[in-house]
Amino acid sequence: SFTYVPILPAQLLEVLSTPTPFIIGVHSIFQSETQELLDVVVADLDGGTVNVPECVHISLLPEPLLQQTREALSMVLDPELEVADLAFPPSTISASSLKMQDKEIRAIFLRLFAQLLQGYRWCLHIIRIHPEPVIRFHKVR
Repeated sequence: SFTYVPILPAQLLEVLSTPTPFIIGVHSIFQSETQELLDVVVADLDGGTVNVPECVHISLLPEPLLQQTREALSMVLDPELEVADLAFPPSTISASSLKMQDKEIRAIFLRLFAQLLQGYRWCLHIIRIHPEPVIRFHKVR
């Protein structure tokens, strides 16, 4: 129910100062304009960085999802760690190809989001006082 703009035109950069939640794509040539924003999380998709200002608090994933996700990512990104403490490690430990590793990481995050969002329907609240029923998300439930 919040604003989503895939690519913001240069003439509308002041929209980034809006005091409401949003996801807005901005071309990288406007990176200097986004750095002066105080309460905006900036994800640089080209550079692979995320800048979280000090005034913004982002909570961690709930347990056990956090630990499961860390372990799964560790197994994909550094498979040798799984057998590092074994007295007799298996003779064949092969790292995945980059293409396969990309697919494995995507699968880990897909599973994570599915687990996080399962049961979301319990938070949907139907309001029938309007001519057409309205569905609202009630996050307290």
